[in-house]
Amino acid sequence: MTDAQYSPATATALAIGATDAGWVEETDVPWDSSLASYNLRQVEQRTAFLLADLRDNIAALRAAVAPPARTVRIMAVGDSITIGAGSTALGGQVDQYGNGAGTGYRPWLVDLLARRGIAVQLTTVAQYGQTVRVMAPPTLAALPAARPDIVLIDLGTNDMGGDSDNWVYRYGQFVDQVLASSPTVRVALARLPYYRGIATSTVDTMNAAIDAIVNARKAGGRVLVADMAVISPHWTADGMHPLDAGYLTMAQQWITTIGPWLPQ
Repeated sequence: MTDAQYSPATATALAIGATDAGWVEETDVPWDSSLASYNLRQVEQRTAFLLADLRDNIAALRAAVAPPARTVRIMAVGDSITIGAGSTALGGQVDQYGNGAGTGYRPWLVDLLARRGIAVQLTTVAQYGQTVRVMAPPTLAALPAARPDIVLIDLGTNDMGGDSDNWVYRYGQFVDQVLASSPTVRVALARLPYYRGIATSTVDTMNAAIDAIVNARKAGGRVLVADMAVISPHWTADGMHPLDAGYLTMAQQWITTIGPWLPQ
């Protein structure tokens, strides 16, 4: 340690054990905001590893002591956010921005339902960077084998990037095809969060379309909307993919929406 003035870089170095240019206590060391962001992200990632490990251990204990007495079949449909880009993978690696390659909201969804005594048979149909146009066929093909009670669809982020023509019709048609696959299946659509680098008005337009799709089919009681707009871009590493706290919030929003459909 030197006698130089204590700096934000010093706090980061002490927290993470990494510096931007040697001994950050030296006054001639510049403050590197990009590295600071990375270092702080690493602190959050370490915390997320610990919390995910704690969640999974408590879940194992719960399953041994009081196994769920009811079961629900859920299909999760989407893109990289449904896959879980940016979330923690226990024992896994993170990229230069601190993004993990975990499983996003899905383990939190399973855990939150287990706390209610409900086991989940989960099927995931998701691909990185894909749109409604691309994801509809594999989803419909997976329905007969999965026989889901509830289908959670989180699409639209990539459609904003160039596949938004006639989007409302195609998305509505996709929902109708899912509903037609079974007289009892229910569908929840996700409203999109706001992103860095994408105009608020663009997201508002997409969410208005999602609301319209849901409202046109709401009377049957089989289609609802989950509001993911509560997830701030500040809860992301890259402005788009949630961190672990964001994915936990997604799971909570799904649960809030589908609560009336769950086994009682």
